[in-house]
Order: sequence, then C-alpha cells, then structure tokens
Amino acid sequence: MLGHIAIERMKTSRSFLLGLLESLSDEHLAARAGAAGNHALWVMGHIAQSDDVVASAFTGEPGCLPDGHSELFAAKTSLSDNAADYPSRDELLLRMTTSRKRVDGWITSLDDQSALQPSPIHLAAFAPNPIAAAIGISQHEFLHAGQIATVRASLGLKPVYQ
Repeated sequence: MLGHIAIERMKTSRSFLLGLLESLSDEHLAARAGAAGNHALWVMGHIAQSDDVVASAFTGEPGCLPDGHSELFAAKTSLSDNAADYPSRDELLLRMTTSRKRVDGWITSLDDQSALQPSPIHLAAFAPNPIAAAIGISQHEFLHAGQIATVRASLGLKPVYQ
C-alpha cells in the first residue's frame, strides 16, 4: 500500500515536469534563469541520475546509465551553457524513463514492512527508510520542476499550469 502511494506521487511529479519540459523549444533547453540556475538539459540528466543512484543504493544492483553520465549530472556539477555539451532532449528523456522504471520496480517490490526498514547509511540523511526515499524522489522532481518554471518565466513564456 505504501509503495502504491509513492508511485502515484512520482507519476504526478513526473507528469508535471514533463509538461514544463515539453513546452520548451530546443533553443531554450540550455537557458538559465538569471544566467545562474539549472537549465532543462541538466535537470533532465540530473533527475535520471538521482533515480538511478537511489535505485542502486536500495537494490544493490549497478546503475543503468551510460559511462560519463554522472560526470555531467551529479549534484554540484558545473553547468555548460552550450547545449551541444549534453545529450539530446530525446536521449535524456529516454534516460529519465529508464531510470524511473528501475525505481518503480524497486518500489513495487516493497511490502509495508520492508518499506519502513532503515535506509543505507549514506542515504539516511535524505530518507530514513525506503518509502521516505520514494516520496523524496517526487519532492526532488518537483523542486527541479520549479527551476524549469523559473526559466520559463525568465524567457517571458506563459505559465503551463495556472
């Protein structure tokens, strides 16, 4: 039951983020609010990276993303304003889908008891247990969706959601 709730929240956050991303033209994918925030290309890669890292931490399985992905998209990496330095929109969307399928599979495997077991120690500050990590994934995605909404506003684009 707990896993079902978490997956619903993740579907909502993913749908929200995709709605914002779909409304950006390719020329705006590397735009940054105030020339300092995260741009859409980095956000897409970072969301895929985060999902993959969490899935690996809880399942013990290796990540699914290609070599070099984490060097571009891990937290606190330096961003380039050149879109050509990143994989394409389609490739990043595929990576987001692939890593989210891993997360969904892991969460689906949880029963209510295993969902409340302690997290691996290196994730305990982020989430004390697997179900908190699953809900945290949704919260994290909404945080970055807010960055995309800010980019859109800085470009003078109309809000997607009102």
